[in-house]
Amino acid sequence: MGLPTVLGLKPRGWFIPHRYAPLLPPPGAQPPYPAIERLFEEATPTFTGILDAVDAHASQLEDLKSLFEQSWFPSLDASVAYALVRERKPQHIIEVGSGHSTRVLSKALGGLGEIVAVDPAPRADIVDLPGVRVVPSTLQAAPADLFNVLKAGDALFIDSSHILMPGSDADILLNRVLPSAPAGTLVHIHDIFLPFDYPAIWGWRAYNEQQGVVPLLTTGAYRPLFSSAWAERRLTKRLASSVVARLPRPDDALPASLWLEKR
Repeated sequence: MGLPTVLGLKPRGWFIPHRYAPLLPPPGAQPPYPAIERLFEEATPTFTGILDAVDAHASQLEDLKSLFEQSWFPSLDASVAYALVRERKPQHIIEVGSGHSTRVLSKALGGLGEIVAVDPAPRADIVDLPGVRVVPSTLQAAPADLFNVLKAGDALFIDSSHILMPGSDADILLNRVLPSAPAGTLVHIHDIFLPFDYPAIWGWRAYNEQQGVVPLLTTGAYRPLFSSAWAERRLTKRLASSVVARLPRPDDALPASLWLEKR
């Protein structure tokens, strides 16, 4: 992939020369962001309240065990998504990046709302799911007015390419769509490990989306509702007593959902 890009034959990614690259920490070694740590510490009562909501739906989640036997959208992420949708009852969910998460969201909505799933190649078969309308394209090729239906209480579910570059889906979502979203919009961003670094084993992917999420949090424009990565490290006792501990989880699963509410 790198050679065609460097030679200008066909863009297949990015190679960015940086003279001080050897001074940067290796993948997984970036220290936590102190401002996000403080923010999530303050939000701990909210996070534990979300886990209480998850446990209130324990029987339904245990009935959905088969949906969690994959590592794309692990059981903690799926359980929180299910509980939040059941509790908040959004009329519209726009999902950029679809598949296993769509199956969970469809179950949670129970046909009482619409999911618009934008993805050229979903990770699971979602075409016949109740309440789901599939837009089989990249975000860049999707209709420009796609997000106009969002109202307070609706949800924007982001599972993008995780690459923040000019014109990428992450750029469009973070810097064009979210600023126009109404107050009260629920925002989910997947594969966010803040305040911690991306896992070292993901270093080859060169993800940088969460660096664009940091200012969303530190400016105070969004209220943190839940972070799977934070719960995994800081709320271990609470998780151990939750229904989540009884649900399937493949060894390579890395929970990484971040839920926010726009103020």
